[in-house]
Amino acid sequence: MKITSMPRATHVWAPSVQQASELRRELTEYGFLVRDADPWDLDETGLIPEGQQDEFDPTRIFDVAIGADANATLQALVDSGHRLVWHHWQTRLARKVWGVSVAIPSMQERLAPAIDRAEHFGLKIRGSRELGLRMTRETYARINKRSSLTPWFREEDPELWDVLDERYEDAQHRVYTDEWCAALHAYALENFDLNMAHFASLDRAEFEQAVQLAVKSQRGMVEVTDLTQWDGVRGLYVTVLDEYRQAYVGATDHPGGITARIKQHWAGTKSLDRLVWGDPENSIISIDSFSALDTTRIFAAKTARSFDGENPLLDRFPQKFMLNRIIGGRDAVKLAGLVGVDKIMKRRD
Repeated sequence: MKITSMPRATHVWAPSVQQASELRRELTEYGFLVRDADPWDLDETGLIPEGQQDEFDPTRIFDVAIGADANATLQALVDSGHRLVWHHWQTRLARKVWGVSVAIPSMQERLAPAIDRAEHFGLKIRGSRELGLRMTRETYARINKRSSLTPWFREEDPELWDVLDERYEDAQHRVYTDEWCAALHAYALENFDLNMAHFASLDRAEFEQAVQLAVKSQRGMVEVTDLTQWDGVRGLYVTVLDEYRQAYVGATDHPGGITARIKQHWAGTKSLDRLVWGDPENSIISIDSFSALDTTRIFAAKTARSFDGENPLLDRFPQKFMLNRIIGGRDAVKLAGLVGVDKIMKRRD
């Protein structure tokens, strides 16, 4: 947990909106003082660096007040296993705040994020300086002005080309304007927050029951503890993200097998212009936006015809628990060309 301290407020920065929501609920239930966070105190004391106001996200930050109230709430967090570390905005770093120990990050940590390393499902994995091993709101919607869409030409649809012209700063429609990037960024974060609120509303027991029923419906499906044993194995797989009460069903006949396909998900990222598919109000977050440590369980089955079983397995799950953005099966893309993308898209309610 990151901490910022001001004369009239003490802010706790949770890693995610979901964790912040759960912590606030638990602390409140036990009688600790928890208030909504307001950037006014940070701004008044000059702690918010220029151009970084958007980093203050009240959905994942809460205020534990000052004095005895702050001491009690912070100590409760420490007693429950959380580590308190000064936020990189904090300039005056003491060993304690309101009598509770707070770790001082090293100079290297303050200048640049560390490269995360871990062993996960038998594989050695590492995150980049920009992207860690868990998805966060800060790294979710990075600005990239380059279009990732398939190049096309005005002659193909002059009317549509002219309508979209204001979004681009070049004649070839390959580089977005700063204004359109800002709009895409806002849409992506709006959709992110809606999805996080959806995840937080889901029941853990109901999700676990759905996972077990789906897994048992597929003959030969077992829980994976070591992905190295699935290198080159073609078949079906289910990745489970327990923190979010979400799952993803996939199939592969690639020579690299299930191991290679899951590693692709972990290493993949979505471009800014592909984060929202449809509308911010109903777009599902892509499995490729999550990071390696977000996957907490994996189930897999070796099958001769992997894609034939993808849709039946996917249909076993209630849609509210799924990260799949389209229907399964080898012919999903071909079907989209025949009936339209809207017919194969899955949406969040």
